[in-house]
Amino acid sequence: MEYQKLGEIVTIKYGKDHKGLSNGNIPVYGTGGLMRKVDKYLYDKPSVLIPRKGSLNNVMFVSEKFWTVDTMFWTIVNTKIINPKYLYYYLSRLNLNKLNVGSAVPSLTVKILNEIVIPVPKLTIQDNIVKKISVFDRKINLNNQINDNLLELISLIQNEYSRTISNKVSLKSLAQKIITGKTPSTKIQENYGYDIPFVKIPDMHDKVFIDKTGQSLSLQGANSQKNKYLPANAIMVSCIGTPGLVSLTGSVSQTNQQINSLILEDKFIYWSFLELRSLRSQIGNLGSGGTTINNLNKSDFSKLEIIIPDNDEVLDNFNHIAQPIFERIHTNNIEIRKLTQLKEALLNKLF
Repeated sequence: MEYQKLGEIVTIKYGKDHKGLSNGNIPVYGTGGLMRKVDKYLYDKPSVLIPRKGSLNNVMFVSEKFWTVDTMFWTIVNTKIINPKYLYYYLSRLNLNKLNVGSAVPSLTVKILNEIVIPVPKLTIQDNIVKKISVFDRKINLNNQINDNLLELISLIQNEYSRTISNKVSLKSLAQKIITGKTPSTKIQENYGYDIPFVKIPDMHDKVFIDKTGQSLSLQGANSQKNKYLPANAIMVSCIGTPGLVSLTGSVSQTNQQINSLILEDKFIYWSFLELRSLRSQIGNLGSGGTTINNLNKSDFSKLEIIIPDNDEVLDNFNHIAQPIFERIHTNNIEIRKLTQLKEALLNKLF
């Protein structure tokens, strides 16, 4: 077995700003995942993306044309030495948070990354490892694609219903309760554990249901702020930094202070979720605060209006179609989580 430094087998490149790009079909990735799609690309070969700032452990693999923002490194991989996906699997197992050089915002540098030592067996061995693990990736990707298609389908159906509806209501008048999350004291280690999902904005990118998060609360931590509990199917909306991300709780959860959540009557949940997703850009524009970070406070968020059918029969008909679709999406998410756990167990065995 040979070992080489990362800087000897890849060239690490910086991402670039995407705001001046037009919409298209090229994915733009940030540390939280897919951000949007544009008309230009930075690179068109397999690459490992490594966070520069933010969620440092969110390493990604891409095999087609892509763009990355400036909080994300991308790599030119020497494929004569290493299989790009083998490299991705190895780096995804590392705790890159340990290499953090930032203060307020977790950060990595090219110099530090270049010094990471990578085990580099023969390419045939690497290819065999990739083959074994890719079985799980294919099924996970298939489930994700099914979910994307189901979400697009129900969104199109909801758009058709919306054409004949003009009734608008504010979130304040619609919701049974609006909750702004809060972070329990990080000075008390016992506040954190594995009991209650604790949702942050990076957890919300491209997620309909959130069952598992990067950090969880213990019962002690969650109970220290009992008024912040969210039931399953609460609608969470990011309101600072990257406003307008919308997800549903998959189970009883809590969020941090960057997220406002709606607790609604069951009949309003799926419709309101889709309405809020369609208003993402509007929610982003409502943010203020006098800084470079958009911040939509609870008061302004509560005033946001969405279209809601004023006829229960229309809403019942829509929910009759929507409910099994959302239930299938949630079931697929649970399977993805189990497959991911099996994949991690195999990675631990192979590396």
